[in-house]
Amino acid sequence: MKPDFATVATLSAVIESDIKAVETMTHRLNGIAASLDPESFTELAGAAYLLHNIYNALENSFEQISRSFENHVNDASKWHKELLSKMFLDIPGIRPAVFVQNHRGILNELRGFRHVFRHSYDFEIDPQKLQIVIGDFLAQQEALVRALGTFKDRLLRDHDS
Repeated sequence: MKPDFATVATLSAVIESDIKAVETMTHRLNGIAASLDPESFTELAGAAYLLHNIYNALENSFEQISRSFENHVNDASKWHKELLSKMFLDIPGIRPAVFVQNHRGILNELRGFRHVFRHSYDFEIDPQKLQIVIGDFLAQQEALVRALGTFKDRLLRDHDS
């Protein structure tokens, strides 16, 4: 079932807000990543925190998209993974896919990083692994934001047609 205009307009505004948050945090991450000192806990923690929050902002949009259209998750124990998987589904008559399959790897990498960062209270940040995740994200950030923005733009356009 397609959502009503108020739902679509609200979702569009949420996605726009999340895109702005991702762009702001990416700008900050770029500033840290350019001269990241692998010996500085503060810099490593700051970069990790930004990656964590970037995925949180993206996932907020994913959750709102899911609630606005299909509104269910089957397996609560795999909620985050299932939610991400739904963003690659083209659901005929309901909504297009948010992302192309090429984006699955980096989004899954960010989801996994966020999980470890959020739930592993006694782990040490591995500077090399962190640099890899940062590099992978920064290489695809524009394409991710563009895909989410394209989806947002289609919401109102498709609702009017």
